Amino acid sequence: MLQANTARVPAPQDERASGRELSLRSLRTALQRSVTTIGVTALVCLVAAALFCWLSVPTYVSTVQLLIEPQKQQQLIWFEPGMLDLTLDNAQVESQVELLRSERLAADVVAGLNLQQDPEFVPRDAPAKDEGKGETKAEGAADLGADPASEATQRLRGTVAALGKRVGVRRVGQSYVIEVTAWAYRPELAAAIANAYADAYLRDQYSAKSNAARQGVDWLRARIVELRGTLNEAARAVESFKTRNDLITAGDSLLIEQQLSEMNSQLVAARAQTMQAAARLERVGAVGREAAGSASVGEALNNPVITNLRQRQQDAVQREAELRERYGPDHEAVVTAHREVVQIEAEVATEMKRIGQTYLSDYEVARGRERALKTELRSLIGEIEQRRQAKVTLSELEAQAESYRKMYQNLLEKLTETAQKETLPVSSARIVTKAMVPLDRSSPRTKLILALGGAFGLLGGLMIAAARSHLDRSVRDPSDLETEARIECLGLLPLVKGAGPGPLGFEVLERPFSAFSRALRGVKIRIDTSCEGRVTQTIGVASIATGEGKSSVALNLAALYAQANCRTLLIDADFLDASLTRAHAPTAAAGFLEMLREGGDMTRPTGVPNLALLPLVAKTRLPNSSDILGSRQMHALLAELAASYDVVVIDLTAMREAMDVRAVCRLLDGLVLVAAWGETEAGALAEAAASIDGAQAHLFGAILNKARDLAAVSRSI
Repeated sequence: MLQANTARVPAPQDERASGRELSLRSLRTALQRSVTTIGVTALVCLVAAALFCWLSVPTYVSTVQLLIEPQKQQQLIWFEPGMLDLTLDNAQVESQVELLRSERLAADVVAGLNLQQDPEFVPRDAPAKDEGKGETKAEGAADLGADPASEATQRLRGTVAALGKRVGVRRVGQSYVIEVTAWAYRPELAAAIANAYADAYLRDQYSAKSNAARQGVDWLRARIVELRGTLNEAARAVESFKTRNDLITAGDSLLIEQQLSEMNSQLVAARAQTMQAAARLERVGAVGREAAGSASVGEALNNPVITNLRQRQQDAVQREAELRERYGPDHEAVVTAHREVVQIEAEVATEMKRIGQTYLSDYEVARGRERALKTELRSLIGEIEQRRQAKVTLSELEAQAESYRKMYQNLLEKLTETAQKETLPVSSARIVTKAMVPLDRSSPRTKLILALGGAFGLLGGLMIAAARSHLDRSVRDPSDLETEARIECLGLLPLVKGAGPGPLGFEVLERPFSAFSRALRGVKIRIDTSCEGRVTQTIGVASIATGEGKSSVALNLAALYAQANCRTLLIDADFLDASLTRAHAPTAAAGFLEMLREGGDMTRPTGVPNLALLPLVAKTRLPNSSDILGSRQMHALLAELAASYDVVVIDLTAMREAMDVRAVCRLLDGLVLVAAWGETEAGALAEAAASIDGAQAHLFGAILNKARDLAAVSRSI
């Protein structure tokens, strides 16, 4: 008998650690196995989504958009030209967003729309409000010790909180546009709430601007009154200082400075006059000392009297010369003309003296006036030095008074502008898009919810399938046997449709070209090949648990050997079920047990050439079946049968139900394990193989039976 176990596949260390390999084929196989689970999960989620859409109350959403513009008015107090920044930073826009989310604005909307009486905002358990019985209810509240004002406040706060949950405020991107969204169960109410929020916000902006302008007016008026007093005090201080220090101004300069300038001009004129008088006096003296006569004197002094006298003298001299030439020097006319010349010279001398006295007087007067001006100028210069020291202090006082005056004028202008802003405030926000009554409901979104339900159903089904695939340790592929159970896979047999709960019939004979028949032929070839040319006489067919199809495999494997002209005997040694006996020899009165005890030939024909059946006739289950199979009688029977048959196929009890396989496997040439596809766990197969190895028996390999993956079956054939 064969003892070397060549069917055990030594797994490399990395394959043992990695477990099952992940591939597209394995994923496709897993998906094909879980189609029903995925479909049921998706259908359940779709039904749940449809129920949700059917039971949900429809809601309507309306949106209003506000634009926050930079403040273009000038600031209340002064600013430097070119230094005013009209842009808005993110903090300012976010501040306006938070203002729109504030409870104060929501309270204005509640009051404006009277939402406290709206059925959508009144709790179902809230008592109905009866205006006709207000006094009675107030008395009842007083009797109960409740505060009606407090209850009204609580109701208002509850309505405000409910409204805040229905309103959303967000900034549109990085723009200055703020979007206010409101939802309600009625489309008209949704649009009314959104528009009420926008109107309340604009009113708040107008009120804030008006209040700021009013406060600015009050502050400016108080500041103007204060500054007026300060300005008057500064003006009085300037005038008082001028009076005390005799700082009388004329134009832009002091009066004393003008006097100094005028006196300086007078002194210059006096000096020039003195010099002119001195020059005249000196000239008169020089002319008087000359001996040139009255003619030269007349030429030197441009005096009309002297000039007249000089003309008369010339005329007299000329007349005397003419008379002297005509009548001689002694003529009376000549003498008379000569006396006239002398007389004129005497008059010239007299006039010269008078002119000299006049020039001397003018000179003395000019010198006196010059001395007086010098004395007065020195006195004025000393006084003006004192006035200049006082003028420095006066300039400071005047500059301070001027600054107060400018501030006063500026504040008066600002007061006028601010008063205008108070009467006509300009808002920095405006409505871009007014909220309209929605034409279609916003939720539930039936198509989206159904799509999401289907998607979540598919995802959930995939997750369930993945979990099942990960947690499922059953064998479904030849690689599972080789990597996890370390058992060679002899073949992959498909699930035969239409098969009942009992064993199959002769499938390989009835449908020789079916996938089952072709796959089982491959199993036979692998068994024969593993014997290395020696004829296999006894083959045991076993499984881990019942219902895995080992009896069908044993029956059809025996039929294949019989079809190959091998004398084949099929022994039913399944003490638990004996399904082969019930199916093919139900009337048998003796069989396997009787042949062990009494000998003889208890086999029965099957109707298949070269194939006989040794049935198992047992009215009750035997507790010592393993002892029977491991006895010397069994050994002798197998030796006897081996002499009569070419191949003996034994259908054994499932290994979980009895120890029969462990007892008889060492007497056989080889053992074939049948595993149900997707049912038998790899760990159980590994334990079974280990126990067979421990019994020093030969294991041909394992067969995956009832495979539903027809593609894998086709690849394995």
